[in-house]
Amino acid sequence: MGILLFQPFANGKNPVALPHWTPFAVLLGILFIAMFYLIGHSSQKAGITVTTLANKLSLVFPVAFSLIYFNEQISTIKAIGIVTAIIAVGLTVYKKEITRTNLIYIALPLFLFLGSGVIDSLVKYVQAVKIADNETSLYTILVFTVAFLCGIVISILTKTYRQRLNPATLVFGTLLGVVNFGSLYFIIKALYNSGLESSLVFALNNMAIVALTAILGNLLFKERLNKVNFAGVILALISLYFLL
Repeated sequence: MGILLFQPFANGKNPVALPHWTPFAVLLGILFIAMFYLIGHSSQKAGITVTTLANKLSLVFPVAFSLIYFNEQISTIKAIGIVTAIIAVGLTVYKKEITRTNLIYIALPLFLFLGSGVIDSLVKYVQAVKIADNETSLYTILVFTVAFLCGIVISILTKTYRQRLNPATLVFGTLLGVVNFGSLYFIIKALYNSGLESSLVFALNNMAIVALTAILGNLLFKERLNKVNFAGVILALISLYFLL
């Protein structure tokens, strides 16, 4: 999809000549599929709520990385917005059953928290230091190519390729792949072209995802929001005002 949409080799460049940032794309591709499997195992063993919480609260890593490593300067109002955004994410995904999480499996969401934070921080570092704006599409293509190849190797080693492919799995897996491709591509574009500090971009992105998911879940799937979740959505809107 990336090659068809962006045609990164249309300018006559040799596709065999690997860019200098290739090792970072390979690392990110490996981390992507590793976190994908980790999300699955954590959801099954530790529970969906604590997994979602760990995944989304990892935004503290890229925010802190951007502020410290790149010495980003933000106003007091925007700093308050970042803090309230982090709190809003926690409140919005909180469920009472989180207290019943099996402590034996608490390491899974903990590793997910760290891994997701490293991924977002790596995306920011590569965007700022390694790639140019016009290389975004090629970088994104290479990341997902590596993830695809890793998935093939894993399916061979675990012999899951012998299982009959469910059409629904193929359709929704493809759809999820397209969405994830666009997610990485547009987050890099936002870091380049939004005019916002990267710490604000990551805070806005994660907070907006969680708040919108909660609202759509309530409207489309009748998922009930408890008082804490509702407070998180309201706080997310307040954070949006501070950040913008």
